[in-house]
Amino acid sequence: MKSKTSFINKTMLQKNVKLYWPIWTLYTIVLLFNGPFSMWSRFKSAYFIYGTNWHKYMLDIMSPAISMEADMIFIFVMALVTGMAMFSYLYNSRACNMIHAMPVTRRQLFSTNVLTGLLFMWIPQIVKYIMSFVICISYGNTKVVHIGINLLATMGISFFMYSLVCLCAMITGQLVSVAVMYALVNLLYGGAVIAIANVLTYVSYGLSYMEFVRKISVTWFAPMLQLLNRVGFHPTMKNTGDDYYCIKYTFRGTNTIVVYVIAAAVIYFISYKIYKHRDLENAGSFIAIPKLKPVFRWGLGSLGGLILSIVAASLLLGLRISIGVPAIMMLAVVLGIIAFLLLEMIIRKNFKIFSKALFKEIIAFGAFVVVVFGGITVYGNVQENYIPKLADIDSACIAIDFDINLEGKDVEKILETQKILMAQKKDYFKKRYDDSGYITISYTLKNGEKVNRVYHRTDDFNPHKQCKAIMAEENKPQNITNAIMQCDTTDITFINGSAEQYNDKYVDVLNERFNGKVAADIFEAVKKDVEAGVMQEYNLQGMLGGVDKDTSYMYNLMLNFTVPKGNRVEKSWNGYDATWYEDLLDILGVTKEYSDFGDARSDGIETYSVNIRFGENCTNLIAVLKENGLISSKEPLLTLSCKIKCDKG
Repeated sequence: MKSKTSFINKTMLQKNVKLYWPIWTLYTIVLLFNGPFSMWSRFKSAYFIYGTNWHKYMLDIMSPAISMEADMIFIFVMALVTGMAMFSYLYNSRACNMIHAMPVTRRQLFSTNVLTGLLFMWIPQIVKYIMSFVICISYGNTKVVHIGINLLATMGISFFMYSLVCLCAMITGQLVSVAVMYALVNLLYGGAVIAIANVLTYVSYGLSYMEFVRKISVTWFAPMLQLLNRVGFHPTMKNTGDDYYCIKYTFRGTNTIVVYVIAAAVIYFISYKIYKHRDLENAGSFIAIPKLKPVFRWGLGSLGGLILSIVAASLLLGLRISIGVPAIMMLAVVLGIIAFLLLEMIIRKNFKIFSKALFKEIIAFGAFVVVVFGGITVYGNVQENYIPKLADIDSACIAIDFDINLEGKDVEKILETQKILMAQKKDYFKKRYDDSGYITISYTLKNGEKVNRVYHRTDDFNPHKQCKAIMAEENKPQNITNAIMQCDTTDITFINGSAEQYNDKYVDVLNERFNGKVAADIFEAVKKDVEAGVMQEYNLQGMLGGVDKDTSYMYNLMLNFTVPKGNRVEKSWNGYDATWYEDLLDILGVTKEYSDFGDARSDGIETYSVNIRFGENCTNLIAVLKENGLISSKEPLLTLSCKIKCDKG
């Protein structure tokens, strides 16, 4: 006699395995080819690629077996496909009634389908681990702890992602709506924040889109992005001569996985409770829980109104039409109502949706959109008028042409400049389509908080004439030198450099490398030419109120140097080779490497390079180059403009 307290129905479990075997088989094949087989191929060709010392590249070779990014993408897809298969009977009235007429409880059905789905994901992951382990050991790689960590991590992520699919399966009544709801659960919160941030930056002046997005923990409520952003193996590389290889991996994201595993347990419980009370007649409905239908159409309708209104406003700017806040609010209401009606048609699966009750709801919905939009506008107006007090500011940065960092009483110059910029709001809103750039301001408060502002400007506003205090700071030799070198040059150490000179046929007539002492001498000459006011016209063209002057020599001068830990560096130097999902994270404002304006700093002693442009007026630099034999004695120095004249002649 079967136990009445059994949670698993063995017959259903066996049926699921036999019926849906292509799913877990295909997943197993994908994991094996992406992980152990790819690693095995690398081991096979390691001798031919790396030579006799290939053993020290063991950790580089094993990277396919622990690639968390690829594993997570497969899990996201596998969880959805498996969940849709396990609960597919819920979306057909005949199948739904037949399954629930069998001598099996809903608790057993739910538990069996959950267990089957997890086994479909876990067993292939275990097989991948065993194969990877055997291959590593067979080639003498005993550092296999990373493979075990990868297994535990993927099993934890699978446990969570499948719980989301189960929840989506319980609240929907159509197969396609499971996929739609799964995408919404993963991305809706992030999309809502992005929509609000776009409206906020449109209706207010000076507020930073990135700052607002970062103030709200978007990724925790957007699990797919959070996991891609937080979980993975970080390699520690060693550079010895021409060799560059991994010496160890550090796993990051343990806490993130633990949080999501705990959340998954709660989600499974909620999903079961929903299933326990789910009405069978809701099979085939887009939303199977009647009480969720208003939430669905109101939530997505208002979000659609906000997003579409900004899209429409942007399209109008392309036509040189700048609309005000009242007009864009009306757009949000009208477009929101259209989205609301479309969602209602989808829910009812019918175009005939209009009724007296619906008209009343539309009026209430329109008022709701006005309240939401008005709330964003009020918040934006309050924030845009906030200027921190001098006594509360530790340091500040402003960038008109390049970053200028000020402290103490000098910060007053930035505070006064901010007021000048804020006074341009009405003029800018009238001519947004003439946006000619922006000016950024960042305050670091004594309590550690950041206040960032971005002020766009039109062609009518000339900061070089109206922001005189900051222009005076920009013209200081030290600040110009820092801008040319793209970092705080305090305590930088020169390593070496290179010089290439070209003739009128673009053939190099000189190609030399030089040591750190010569590089340091060149840097001192650059500083002297900056003080003389001649270097900036070649390296800061179009800045400092000047115009482009393309008369630099056909000469490539590069300096290589190290920057000590904590020195400010140009923000772009915090960049890295981005994958597709990191590009997505950058769009959403949740990148791993994002820094506040003017506060990008070197993490340690880091090596950087910079190209120095110069011309005939840079006499100090030319003298040092000649002194060290870095200018050809046989060929004249030519400028690009001179070469163009020669070609025309």
